[in-house]
Amino acid sequence: MEAVRLSFLLALLGGFLQLGDSLPRDCSGTCTIQFKCDPYYKDLTWTIVDKVCRVFKNPCIFASNNCHRENQCLKVLTATSQEKCMKYCPACCPPCGGPPVCALFTYTDVDGVRKDREVDFSSLCHADQYACQNADAYIGEPRIGPCK
Repeated sequence: MEAVRLSFLLALLGGFLQLGDSLPRDCSGTCTIQFKCDPYYKDLTWTIVDKVCRVFKNPCIFASNNCHRENQCLKVLTATSQEKCMKYCPACCPPCGGPPVCALFTYTDVDGVRKDREVDFSSLCHADQYACQNADAYIGEPRIGPCK
């Protein structure tokens, strides 16, 4: 009799746990930190997203991206070493790997002037490949379509 009660309680508890997992989560506003990151400050942060190496310009931009991910109920990213991340650089991208994108890169020239450059890529995979292989992080998410 005791075994039956225990089995019933365990089944009931399991049902409640599954019910909690199936309910939609409201992640909007979970992260309320306001970031004012300098897109020209370079202190690269490396991470692996969906088995692809992704480079962020600096820890502030990385943390800001994680805040946005948290608000979209996405898994928060973990920083890793450049060496480990580069093992996940796209070696080659499929010819039909998605729409063309325009990525924004920031830099400071030899005179200390802050400048931006937009670069066209045939897909997001190609933008990630370039950023990883050249240790040159784009800012934000590349815009779909060609640059102006």
